[in-house]
Amino acid sequence: IFTSDNGPAWNGGTDPSWFGSAEPFRGEQGYGKASVNEGGIRVPFIASWPGVIKEGSVSDHISAFWDVMPTLCGITGAEMPPGTDGISFLSELLGKKQPQHDYLYWEFPEYGGQQAVMIGKMKAIRKQMHNGNEVFELYDLDADPREMNDIAAENPEVIARVREIVSKE
Repeated sequence: IFTSDNGPAWNGGTDPSWFGSAEPFRGEQGYGKASVNEGGIRVPFIASWPGVIKEGSVSDHISAFWDVMPTLCGITGAEMPPGTDGISFLSELLGKKQPQHDYLYWEFPEYGGQQAVMIGKMKAIRKQMHNGNEVFELYDLDADPREMNDIAAENPEVIARVREIVSKE
């Protein structure tokens, strides 16, 4: 398995924009590592398991890092610890029908506090929450993977669902 925990870093003299480290997403400061934007949380995941995972297969399954432990438990037969939010993606690796998350939730303390909720291909983001910001931006990741066009005003029902999710997380 090859993956990353987060998007590209911009500190320490690195220049993710020059390297295209987050492409096709934005990876510059505020949008890469420690950000809930796609450049900060969407990372490659490559798995090889000769004779088990079909060679050359590609998946559009959306998972999060907390799904890795349940997957490894499924592979090894280990008992799943109680209280995890993860869903094993072993079925996806085996080319079978895969259970999906109803939503994914992230919260990071950087940049004044941030939250993100992904429901299907829609993702809501709130930044500066520790500084009093209550406003969520909303992006359709199929049409706008770089998160440039906030469509929250046109989708109040999605924002209402996001607020419901955030209130229980």
